[in-house]
Amino acid sequence: MEDLPPRRAQETRARLMEAGARAFGEKGLDAVHLKRDILAPAGVSVGSFYHQFKDKTELLLTILAEGSAERRRQFSAVHRPARGRTAEEIAQRSYALVFDLADAHPDAQRIQFRQRASSDPRIRAFIETDRAQWRRSLADDYARLNEAYGWQLEVEQAAELVAALTQGAVEQYLGLPATERPKARERMLGALVRFTLHGLPGLSGHERPGTDAPPRKDTP
Repeated sequence: MEDLPPRRAQETRARLMEAGARAFGEKGLDAVHLKRDILAPAGVSVGSFYHQFKDKTELLLTILAEGSAERRRQFSAVHRPARGRTAEEIAQRSYALVFDLADAHPDAQRIQFRQRASSDPRIRAFIETDRAQWRRSLADDYARLNEAYGWQLEVEQAAELVAALTQGAVEQYLGLPATERPKARERMLGALVRFTLHGLPGLSGHERPGTDAPPRKDTP
């Protein structure tokens, strides 16, 4: 098979990545038909596809890997300590980035949700490893924040809880109709920040439970 010129090969790869992300996000790996769901929308021949990827699973893994690298890069920049930033500002920027990535790459986010129980061990292994790396990255960031701001976070526990909270929030967000997301984004963003910093009492404006709540009266 004759090699494609570098620029043409890059364009072909980009079209395959875009069509693949859309198809995998909508249907999942097992239900995607390579020719009908990826090659036809991308306008790419079978031969050109196999010049780029071994199979559709390799395409999916590449999409996941690129999305993971972008997320880690952006989160690292957000969590880097900066003089004068409050805990609320850090949390606000961090969660805002979650929604920015979901808005910019919804299909890539949906792939993560769909493939958590993939029948392909390569996909499951990648997602499990990626999540572990993300939690370690968050824990490292929180350790730096402890040092910079004098916090006393249990960094491993904080990373695990924030990662789980983030994934659940994004899944709920992307399940909404696109027209409802802008309004929902602001509501969810504010709730996430308050909950992260103050727990459940933060959602009602109280940092600590029971400090100024009226005594409960039992119903007769």
